[in-house]
Amino acid sequence: MTEEYIKTVAVHMDNLNTHPHCSHGPTLLFSRGSDNKKFYSCSAHRDRKKCSFFVWENQIESIGQKFMEQYERDLFVTKMMRYKLQSRYDHIKNLTPEERCFCQKCGELFSKTQQDLHSDHCEMLVENINDLKLSHPSQLFRPLQESKSESQYFFTENTIEMLIKMFRSVGTTNIICIGAPTIHERILCDVPEMNSVLLDIDHRYLQFYDTNHFRWFNMYNCHVLEECDTEFVLEDILTQGDSTAVFIDPPFGGRLEPLAYTLEKFDQIRKKNNKSILSKFLVLPYFMERFVVNCLPGMSMIDYKIDYINHKKFNSSGRSNGSPIRIFTNVDQSKISLPVEENYRFCDECNRWVCSENVHCYKCNSCTSKNGRKYIHCNLCKRCVKRTWKHCKECNKCCLIEHACKRFPIKGKMKDRSHKKHIVKGKNNDQYLNKYDVMD
Repeated sequence: MTEEYIKTVAVHMDNLNTHPHCSHGPTLLFSRGSDNKKFYSCSAHRDRKKCSFFVWENQIESIGQKFMEQYERDLFVTKMMRYKLQSRYDHIKNLTPEERCFCQKCGELFSKTQQDLHSDHCEMLVENINDLKLSHPSQLFRPLQESKSESQYFFTENTIEMLIKMFRSVGTTNIICIGAPTIHERILCDVPEMNSVLLDIDHRYLQFYDTNHFRWFNMYNCHVLEECDTEFVLEDILTQGDSTAVFIDPPFGGRLEPLAYTLEKFDQIRKKNNKSILSKFLVLPYFMERFVVNCLPGMSMIDYKIDYINHKKFNSSGRSNGSPIRIFTNVDQSKISLPVEENYRFCDECNRWVCSENVHCYKCNSCTSKNGRKYIHCNLCKRCVKRTWKHCKECNKCCLIEHACKRFPIKGKMKDRSHKKHIVKGKNNDQYLNKYDVMD
């Protein structure tokens, strides 16, 4: 068993309201290693450079409060109240495109008369902002690419169009976009029959939207980071109508347990107000399927490949078998059609749309491929596996041809591993898939 495997970090989601707060809301309680020693740390950022909050559980009473007083809100937010931001936006919106500017360094929208305040940031200034760009602020921002907390990879045009069609096909009229600004922008500008609200931890959106369309939100503790009552705000958002869906595009290095906690809170609010079940759509790599199903029972994976415009591997041209990113949903997949022109077909036996390369296995009674390649059925394992795998008598399962026998524990021992960072810069994602699939 490897050292990485032994040094497991578990997260404890009970009694979150009693946890100490950092500037990103309630912290999470973690335990690490075999000694099970617990500590509180930021829910939004695992990188201590982003948020250095760290307190051992048994020290919280002695040093916790003093430590917490060190934390303040972002300077951008503290110096301007929400109404001031909205007032400034209305002023800039009334200016001509030539008079509008945005500083990518400071993340601020301003008029050209204030350009001297950003004289040191000339290479990061966006000028001549027309109405289209003003209504699509994600086009102005320099994308954050911190995979542990705030990675921003924006969907391609084809993906956005497919997602809008998907919402229409299931009769959705209210969309809650969590970490999905490009979907939010498209709905507000081009889909009048739908309403959208963006919940995002990127505070730069505060200056572009009013409270009806944006809330500064931490998806990993279900907390609104503005000066407001989180429960009241979420209740207002979640009870706008019966046909409401939540669409989440989280950083792939984040934990699933906190996301499950947030979605459970959403369901509780809906149930308390006698609203119908919330339709859920969660974007993650296909090799996270077992962890998603474990944390979020009732979710299943749609075979559609999600493409991003600013990621070299998460698009149709970046990998030989297309993007590894999929959508997980609790919606009946027979209601969700996929585009024939993008090489998808309807499987009558599965009663759902699948990729054309996904061949139905009558022994498994399912279209079994996950990664865009054809799978083969192993009679000994009684399931379909990759063509590059072979049944190993020593391991008593199908594995990569070159592997260390009995290196990993049997099925069931990795159920709490949903926190593992599956996508790492500079590494082949298939290596991670192979590593975890060996354990099945």
